[in-house]
Amino acid sequence: VSKSKPPRNSPTPQTLPRHTMAALLRAAGVSRTASKAMQQTRGYKVAVLGAAGGIGQPCGLLMKMNPLVTELSLYDIAGTPGVAADVSHINTAAQVKGFAGDAELGAALKDCDVVIIPAGVPRKPGMTR
Repeated sequence: VSKSKPPRNSPTPQTLPRHTMAALLRAAGVSRTASKAMQQTRGYKVAVLGAAGGIGQPCGLLMKMNPLVTELSLYDIAGTPGVAADVSHINTAAQVKGFAGDAELGAALKDCDVVIIPAGVPRKPGMTR
């Protein structure tokens, strides 16, 4: 196998300056908030509180599939380690950790950028919405 050098006149790949990228995104009609998210170089750490419930489970799944999320903390009063194990099998870069009980709430929220709270109090017999 011969090792060949690239031609001398070949262009080297370059990244656009941040202000140029922002101008291009605005010209394309992308909102300022979305533009900042697209330029984000680091990922977000997201916590879902109430992750074992009927809304929390699909919410955790959607966060795991989001390419901007690099860490996902799933918290509930019970049952969260199983939900975290299920969600962690999705092949994305986000790292998933499950937390349960009052003692682990602080660890679930440590250094979070976004907190989603779909948790609620279960209805008791005779309660209405």
